[in-house]
Amino acid sequence: MALEVGSRLGVFEVTGRLGEGGMGVVYRATDTTLHRDVALKVLPDAFAEDSERLARFQREAQVLASLNHPNIAAIYGLEKSGDTRALVLELVEGPTLQDRIAKGPIPLDEALPIARQIAEALEAAHEQGIIHRDLKPANVKVKDDGTVKVLDFGLAKALGPELSDTEAANSPTMTMTAAATKMGVIMGTAAYMSPEQARGKTVDKRADIWAFGVVLFEMLTGRQAFGGTDISETLAAVLRQEMDWNELPSETPPSIRRLLRRCLERDHRRRLPEIGTARLEIDEAGDSSEGGPTPATTAASPPPALWQRPVPAIAIGVGIALVAGLAVWTSTRPETEPADVIRFEILPPDDAPMSVQLGPRDLTISPDGTLIVYDGVPPGASVPRLHVRRLDGTDAGALRGADQAMGPFVSPDGEWVGFISQQNPASLRKISILGGQPLTVTESPARILGTSWGRDDRIVFGTTTSGLFRVSAGGGDPEPLTTLDAELGESSHSWPSIIPERNAVLFVISTGTPLLTGQLAVLDLESRAITRLGLAGVAPHYAPTGHVVYAAEDASVRAVAFDVVALEVTGSPVPLVEGVLVKGDGTADFSISDGGRLLYVRSPNDDLGSARSFYWADRQGGRELVASLPDDFYASVALSPDGADVAVNVYEGTGGGATDVWTLDLERGTLNRLTNESGRTTNPLWTLDGRRIVYGAEREGRWGLFWRNADGTGDTELLVTLDDTSGLAPSAWSPDGRWLVFWRLEGGQGDIGMIAMEGDRAVQWLFDSEFLEARPTISPDGNWIAYQSNRSGLDEIYVERFPELGDRHVVSTGSGNRPRWSPDGRELFYFDATGSTLNAVAIDVDGDGGFSAGAPTVVFEGFVFRQRENDSYDVTADGQRFLVISPSSGIVDFAGRAVASPPIQVVLNWFSELQARVPAGR
Repeated sequence: MALEVGSRLGVFEVTGRLGEGGMGVVYRATDTTLHRDVALKVLPDAFAEDSERLARFQREAQVLASLNHPNIAAIYGLEKSGDTRALVLELVEGPTLQDRIAKGPIPLDEALPIARQIAEALEAAHEQGIIHRDLKPANVKVKDDGTVKVLDFGLAKALGPELSDTEAANSPTMTMTAAATKMGVIMGTAAYMSPEQARGKTVDKRADIWAFGVVLFEMLTGRQAFGGTDISETLAAVLRQEMDWNELPSETPPSIRRLLRRCLERDHRRRLPEIGTARLEIDEAGDSSEGGPTPATTAASPPPALWQRPVPAIAIGVGIALVAGLAVWTSTRPETEPADVIRFEILPPDDAPMSVQLGPRDLTISPDGTLIVYDGVPPGASVPRLHVRRLDGTDAGALRGADQAMGPFVSPDGEWVGFISQQNPASLRKISILGGQPLTVTESPARILGTSWGRDDRIVFGTTTSGLFRVSAGGGDPEPLTTLDAELGESSHSWPSIIPERNAVLFVISTGTPLLTGQLAVLDLESRAITRLGLAGVAPHYAPTGHVVYAAEDASVRAVAFDVVALEVTGSPVPLVEGVLVKGDGTADFSISDGGRLLYVRSPNDDLGSARSFYWADRQGGRELVASLPDDFYASVALSPDGADVAVNVYEGTGGGATDVWTLDLERGTLNRLTNESGRTTNPLWTLDGRRIVYGAEREGRWGLFWRNADGTGDTELLVTLDDTSGLAPSAWSPDGRWLVFWRLEGGQGDIGMIAMEGDRAVQWLFDSEFLEARPTISPDGNWIAYQSNRSGLDEIYVERFPELGDRHVVSTGSGNRPRWSPDGRELFYFDATGSTLNAVAIDVDGDGGFSAGAPTVVFEGFVFRQRENDSYDVTADGQRFLVISPSSGIVDFAGRAVASPPIQVVLNWFSELQARVPAGR
């Protein structure tokens, strides 16, 4: 209802219109009974239509009217006339603080007295359990004599819809309703909302303390701390935007800088708990001689010593006892242990165990070093889930909504956890650190390998078969940052780590397999120039101490001095941590916070190139160790046609370098060495009669396909070699033995060919394209070929006619690799992208040759060793059992889950040790 000048509302005569606020129109009026000027705030018409809301508002107004403080604009009462309701308020003359800030930054000697009075008003209200909820410059009046009046105390709650705690927690923002938007509540308030208020959480007085900090920052700088072109941008800034403390005037005292930092802690648990403390800080700043020029770096100065602040006597006594104890420890500790470096381990609880799986990193620490996020499979659960634990806590809990998640990483502000979908490893997602509904950030053109979340709220991620990409954390299409150099044989750009000081990104360039032999490089994001650093390793991380930290193939974490301006290495790498879990795909289980807290998981047997075992797995979930065979560095397995023997690749030493082909008698456990190559061998394959074994081998930098009698007699015979350096791997026979099907790997490209075993053994190429086609397998009737290809951007399993191609079918869902036909041809087996689940697809071929595939079903889940060019499982002749190679680890079983949770190793103040052992010259 609009009121005209001269109209009346009860005993009040309207004398003018003062303006329109977010919660109603305000008029100047005269109380004809008491003869005083007042302000009438006429409430929205929607109020009259909601009797419950109106009744609650009247109760709230009665409480608010009890406030009696010189810095709080009083509420005199509630007037009603027909359907019109109006609050009767104290009339406060003078401009608002918003008007004053519009003229520019407020000098310190003027701003601090205003801030002190605001703090006094909040303190008085908080003592009575009243929260303002809508503190902003427009709700603060500054009278001509300098007196401050805070307006609209508690009206945001009184006027807002009533929500239960559960409803409030589940609401996107407490004021984002149609009615609230019409009232303009968000438009006026979003920039001053606390993070918990913006999320719609139940708030307490700490929301006012946040708003106080925002208002004080705005007074001193003349601009809003958090702004945007619309509501969503503003709320996003409140939740994530970094504060630019350099905008504060240089003369701002250190104590005021500290006060602002404490008021603007996004975690309300770490925020200044009482506004009265702010009043004391302002008093001390005004009374002290701190005023002179203060460099911006003082914003990070440590707070005053404990004994310099007002604390209860009992706290002083406890502090003295702690200091005394520390003195005793210091005097008795070993001289070789740096005082500021502390090492310990955390054992995840039984109800929230940690799991070690093939794939992305299993754990991460938040940038501020307070939270650990790790993979785990809770008891009774069948899928992995992310867990969160405070570093200084004792409990860990599953992150609600983060099922089927892997590769966690945390946003710079600690508000979000990014992860990769286990069901679709090309899907990048995020979830609130508090849990909830996961949000899709983007879909990658290839499987994601490594992520880094920048301070500009953009995420850089690497891929297994493509380059680096960047995407806004808010979602969108990925922007390509790099492309593979085919001439150099590059197969992957992965494991990015953003260098915020230089607008650059560290990453790994791989050229084939294994991925853990990649080369470290750096990308200048401005020029897009790539510089190779001359270091072999994986998982690089830029440390603000002026170092590149990375993992090497020997399972050590190394550091090297790095010139962040020139983007080049300036020293020699030094191993600092030994025995870190480094996986075959280049994943390294270590993480470093911005302040120098190091987390890592020890590798079983000190490296994931550790010894491996053979297991039998069946369709009923049975697991049986093949005890007759010793643990060794097995890489590939093929059962003989009669099932009595197995041909395997065995690495020499620790899982790297040369390999040879061996045959193993499964019953007696005897081993027979078949080859003695100086280089690598791949994928031994029995001939159909079981008399010979075909294998790929590297000799003097060139690959060929060879065969030899399975009993080791006779000479080795070369079947074919190519005029390039691509690796070769035999894969399948046609049922009549006429064709040997193989595949080659060159960088990121794979092609499938076949050799006619009769005549001149000419090579015919079935697939020769820009895609990676690999691991062909021929159906028992000889009419179909199954293979994996990344033509869709993901590894998928395809089936086509053989030998004349055509009639193509996709049989995997989501992604798949390593296909193999069942001996009767009625099923096709393949692993999912994580390499931990074997699926089976029923195959039906009708009398006319028509092909159809059923839905995939899980055969078993197992932690099966894999390398790109080797096959680590085979199926028995009856199709019921599977022989698999699995790491013989003390912390993971065949199912790829923790036998007992591996302890998480923690090093506090690790940067001190890093700088002492690897001087960076800075």
